[in-house]
Amino acid sequence: MTKEEYIKQGKKVLTLQIDKQYFQAILKGEQKIEHRNIYPSNVTRYVFFEADGKVYKKQEDIPEDILEITVVPVWYDALYLINGRRKDAPRMLIEVEKVEYQILTDEDGNDLTFEENGESYLVAKYGIILAKC
Repeated sequence: MTKEEYIKQGKKVLTLQIDKQYFQAILKGEQKIEHRNIYPSNVTRYVFFEADGKVYKKQEDIPEDILEITVVPVWYDALYLINGRRKDAPRMLIEVEKVEYQILTDEDGNDLTFEENGESYLVAKYGIILAKC
């Protein structure tokens, strides 16, 4: 099935470029999870936030007086992988089994953070668990 046919069925597809070694590992069934780092520039692609019964696309949109926030990974039905930037680059459509969100920690269990434009952010990853090719 093509990406376009999948989308016509109402399925949500995430398109990613991927290096050859990882593309081949997924194709051979050796790699079952694809991870992506979450940055302020791509956060809406991978997660959204629930707080006080409302959904927010970005954490900075949440009122400061709300203390309990749940991070929810965005669900995709399939992953469309492109190996390279050429028009004829190898491509693969693979179904997603599960998605997950992970905050990275140091060896003592403390959340890792980074700063961008004077703001502090958690170091986090979006994991896509792949179904069989």
